[in-house]
Amino acid sequence: MEDRDVATSEVDVKISVRTTWVMELYQFDGPGGYAVPARRDIVRNLTPNLGSNWLASRIGSAHNGGSTASAMLYMAIGTGTAALSVTNTMLAGEVRRREFAVNEITSTNVWHVVNTWGGSTDSIASVDLREAGTFNQSGLTTPTVSGTMFQRVSYSSVVLANSDILRLEIFSEVGTR
Repeated sequence: MEDRDVATSEVDVKISVRTTWVMELYQFDGPGGYAVPARRDIVRNLTPNLGSNWLASRIGSAHNGGSTASAMLYMAIGTGTAALSVTNTMLAGEVRRREFAVNEITSTNVWHVVNTWGGSTDSIASVDLREAGTFNQSGLTTPTVSGTMFQRVSYSSVVLANSDILRLEIFSEVGTR
């Protein structure tokens, strides 16, 4: 039998996570209720270094004997105004964190989450909200140091009145098709 050199080739595929945050402010307008957002912004996202590390841990969980980083289940909002940076590890001025109201895969490669906050309901009326993030821990004991932040976004000032509602929606597309 004759020996042959078999050329091998590698395919260099980079997997990106492209995320869109939609921030909507609903203001109660009496008889009309909350029908149309008073403000709707589409804002830029950042996945900090620890978020990328978390994602790699999730991908490699089977190799590591099933041990994996806990799932991203929480969204937090805050007052911080610091610029987005890959070295961010938490929100600078976190005021509330809660489990996602909606947490689903909407197509084979899009993760979709939603949360809402009310001015009076969540005791955040008159608070100057400017940032949000996703986390893998509830943060109930020490909100500013609990869990890994996967995504962070900053947006222009949102100050809720008692009857206002802030709705944050995230679409994270993993890879391209």
